[in-house]
Amino acid sequence: MQKENIHIEPATLSEYPTLQNLARFYLYDMTRYCGFISEDWACPENGLYECNDFKKYFEEASCKAYFIRVKKELAGFVLLNKNGTSPKTDWNMGEFFVLSKFQGKGVAPYVAHQIWQDHKGQWEIAVIPENIKALTFWRKAVSNFTGKNYTEEVKTIDYDEDQPKRHVLSFRVDSKS
Repeated sequence: MQKENIHIEPATLSEYPTLQNLARFYLYDMTRYCGFISEDWACPENGLYECNDFKKYFEEASCKAYFIRVKKELAGFVLLNKNGTSPKTDWNMGEFFVLSKFQGKGVAPYVAHQIWQDHKGQWEIAVIPENIKALTFWRKAVSNFTGKNYTEEVKTIDYDEDQPKRHVLSFRVDSKS
């Protein structure tokens, strides 16, 4: 995929319904790896996955929402917040999703690197252990971006009682990065 065809655009509140619609695909994708953690991951009887309400990413100053586009086609989203496991966290990758047709084409690493370049400071990315594909992706993307200068710890978080463990990748992005 040619990098000049990949675009990251701030999402607006009027686009919030679009993000919520895309989030159903995000959740569906995650069930491949996390679907047996609890009954919360089961397919609903109406066939439509319900996801968290991501409206805060449009309303809170500490959060950012972006759409990913390839050429002009909607290809995914990035949600950032400042809620890390450490008080030193400046940015946390809240949610990151690339539609399956664009996965494995270089879109995700390019977008992640651009997001990190545009948001300096101390970063965290927390990954559910069962989500092997995401964990593999983040390890490689962070390692390539930082020159292997990052830490990874398994931590217990308090916001998910069904799976409180997370692999937390931490690294710093400075002006010279």
